[in-house]
Amino acid sequence: MMFFSTVTLLVPLLVVTNSLFVDLPPLPSSVGDSLTVDLNQAIALALDDSYAARVLDLSLNRAEHDVSAAKGRFRTHADLQLALPELVEGVQRVQVPGDLPRYDSYGSREMSATLQLNQPLPTDGVVSLSGHLYNQEDTFYDPSTDQTLDQKTFFNSYEISLSQPLFTPNDLKLGLETAEIGHRLAKRSYQRGQLNLFYEVTSFFYQLVKAQQELAIASDALERQQQNFDLAQRKFQAGLIPEVEALQMEVDLAGSHNDLLGRESDLILAGDRFRLLVGLPMSQPVRASASLAPHIYEVDHDLALDHALEYRTEINDLFDQVRSSEITVIQTDARSDFKGELSAFYNLTGISDPTLTDAGLGDLVDSSWSDLRRRPGNKGVRFSLSIPLWDSGVNEQEVASAEVAVRRRKLDQDNLLRDIAREVQAALARFEGAKRRLEVLDKSQEIALRSYNISRERFETGDITSQVLADNRDRLVQARRSYLDAFVNYRLAGADLRRQTLFDFEQGLSLVVKAPD
Repeated sequence: MMFFSTVTLLVPLLVVTNSLFVDLPPLPSSVGDSLTVDLNQAIALALDDSYAARVLDLSLNRAEHDVSAAKGRFRTHADLQLALPELVEGVQRVQVPGDLPRYDSYGSREMSATLQLNQPLPTDGVVSLSGHLYNQEDTFYDPSTDQTLDQKTFFNSYEISLSQPLFTPNDLKLGLETAEIGHRLAKRSYQRGQLNLFYEVTSFFYQLVKAQQELAIASDALERQQQNFDLAQRKFQAGLIPEVEALQMEVDLAGSHNDLLGRESDLILAGDRFRLLVGLPMSQPVRASASLAPHIYEVDHDLALDHALEYRTEINDLFDQVRSSEITVIQTDARSDFKGELSAFYNLTGISDPTLTDAGLGDLVDSSWSDLRRRPGNKGVRFSLSIPLWDSGVNEQEVASAEVAVRRRKLDQDNLLRDIAREVQAALARFEGAKRRLEVLDKSQEIALRSYNISRERFETGDITSQVLADNRDRLVQARRSYLDAFVNYRLAGADLRRQTLFDFEQGLSLVVKAPD
């Protein structure tokens, strides 16, 4: 038995800075309606307010109610029925043998109450206690004599009864087991849903980080290009460079302006996607805060595979699904099997004296109780069998179909282990590839920055043309964007590996918390 700790799934972010990247303007946690969040805060927002989290909560809550309902079927149920009052008056056609029919008028007024207590038995039977009281007044009008007759009756009856199915599966216990299986499946689905939600939040969070940094890179590139343009204008006016180089700088400046506008649009779209996922109002300004330092950590491949094969919830799901299929076989087979039922009852009944036509209710009750004490109890026992003889093989085929489903589930168990191993191996390959790419690109952007600074100095001294300077500026921008892509892919690969293995290698912690024995 296991469950996931939400706290261990929220991996804290590093607080290192990367000087090679353009710093975004600092903002406090909240400025007016603006909100700045880190990854942990984004996950907390999603757990509280997102549509996906609410759906997960409702699905788990429904399974919990199903289990409570199944357990409740083992407890006592009580029903009370009242008729206060029930009035009937009308003409009835009476057929007289050897004569024409006549039409008499009948009337009755009844007030009744019935209380029944049902106690289910672990054997799928039911013991019932019931009490029935009613007071009835009957009237009869004889049109031939023009007389009205009336009678008052008080009736009370108390009964204990037993009903016990025989030779059939215990539907009460099977129903509880089915509900408990559904609850376990729902809990594991909830855990997987949380892991998937954490991954989605991580993905959308870093897409927002990327869009913010892309905008900062474009803004920095525009600023550098503006400086280069101003320098080229001064050199052109001094006759140090030809006009074509100054014009080329102006074209590059317009391109930088255009790129900045595109990055602003990308940031708006990334913010909208992030707000929608975590459940923030679409009008809420939001900014993601994260370190862009290349925090490299190692992954134990054997531990990753072993941990996934031991704790992935899909494995336990299949065991429960096999048992659910077996229950279906049992219930299907029982439909064509012979069935028995044992029922018994003991009843005490008292009826008031019908001659007490002018008596009050109290006298009628006393008369009824006196009759109940005198009258022998009513009792009965019944044993019945239902034996199916021929159904043209319908049930046999239904059972065979259900048994095939069991074999399919067992076959899925073997295939699932291979699927999990394949998924973990793929996640490990993506992570290692992203890590190597990040390490390479981290160095390349350092080289690109040094190369651009040298080119800027050489352009000032007239050793290179504006085209060479523009090429080096483009290489710096591309190096920063390539590193940014690699950084986001690395963080997402780590998050996916954590989701696939249920182990956080960055923190060295298992995401599985074992329940105490």
